[in-house]
Amino acid sequence: MSLFLRIFLSFWLASLLLALSFFLIQRHYGGEVVEQVQAVMQAQAETAAVLWQDGGDKVLQRWLHRQSKRHLLVLVDKEGESLMHRPLPPHLKHLLPREITPGVERIRPGHLMLAVELPEVVPERFLVTVIDLGRLHGMPIWTRGLLAMLIFAVVSLLLARVLTRQVRPLRQAAQRMAEGDLSGRVELKGRDEISALGADFNLMAERLNDLLQSQRQLVRDVSHELRSPLARLRVALELAERAEDRKKALSRIEKEADELERLVTELLSLARLESGQAGLERNSLSLDELIAKVVTDAQFEALAEEKQVNYAGEAVTLVGDGVLLRSAVENVIRNALRHTPPGKGIQVSLLRDSNNCLIRVKDAGPGVDDSQLESMFDPFTRTADARERDSGGFGLGLAIARRAMKIHGGDACARNHPEGGLEVTLRLPLNQ
Repeated sequence: MSLFLRIFLSFWLASLLLALSFFLIQRHYGGEVVEQVQAVMQAQAETAAVLWQDGGDKVLQRWLHRQSKRHLLVLVDKEGESLMHRPLPPHLKHLLPREITPGVERIRPGHLMLAVELPEVVPERFLVTVIDLGRLHGMPIWTRGLLAMLIFAVVSLLLARVLTRQVRPLRQAAQRMAEGDLSGRVELKGRDEISALGADFNLMAERLNDLLQSQRQLVRDVSHELRSPLARLRVALELAERAEDRKKALSRIEKEADELERLVTELLSLARLESGQAGLERNSLSLDELIAKVVTDAQFEALAEEKQVNYAGEAVTLVGDGVLLRSAVENVIRNALRHTPPGKGIQVSLLRDSNNCLIRVKDAGPGVDDSQLESMFDPFTRTADARERDSGGFGLGLAIARRAMKIHGGDACARNHPEGGLEVTLRLPLNQ
């Protein structure tokens, strides 16, 4: 059942219940009115008996004639035959039962007959009146009931349309999104729950659009990154066909194959981290020893390019996944070496406070624009000026490092150091 129909029926049923309550109240007070009429007729019956006893039938008939001008009042016998000098109105004769008994009797829907027997001095004579309950309340009951149902239906329809009016644009935007159009937004005014839902929907659509654009950009970047080593492999294969360049070409092929393997490995690692499929093995480990081993390996690679890797750190023990943490630190250090010119070095430090430990890696490169300090942690981010000319961007290393930190409850950030160069900080909580 649609939301519109449910709201409409809810309002309508609630309105009918309210109408029923009013009807029962009216019925209760209508009974009091009948009792009052009955008391008046009892007094009239006593008056009629006195008049008949004092003046006879002629005086009684004149009195009845005057009373009947005010309201319907007739004098009948036990069989309902008129005892007045004129016949009963046809509609009244049709309504009267075959045998008249004192009291109140429902003779048809919406009509009551009230009969009062005159005192014993005038035996088997009855004053009779018919009460039209509809006229008593202004209009027939069934008319009032139909009118009330119609009014309640119109009001319920308007309320349901008002409440569901804001749902329609939300549904239309959702349908456009299902068809692949993520540019649609919902414009809802107000401060109610539906408006809040529309705002959340817009945030979701914006996030999905960003994710889709990032995915498309990632595909383009991966294609670009793969194209370069593949092109160099093709050149190296052509050189390998020449005997004099074969050794140099094979060395180049091996280097490019290693580069492709590294890129594919990083892509798989990032995919596992982003999807949450990377199993986190929590073990107690010495973080300072882990970093020292990574620095030793990096120093061996840096010597070939005449660069240095300097490390100073405190003893820190925590619970975490050693493989992920080593990968994160290694990626940040390699990124720093990549952007540090020959003859200079990078600084690696490990600090701790009451709640966190901080791994800081500072390079001797040109730094980046402040506006790109956050986006550099996205895959294959390309920056301007000197860093881009030297390396083409950050690849996947920093993205993997940040994701590994977040899995451990930490984070990664960067800043341009006052003394020059870029400083990347990895933060890990000590109490996990």
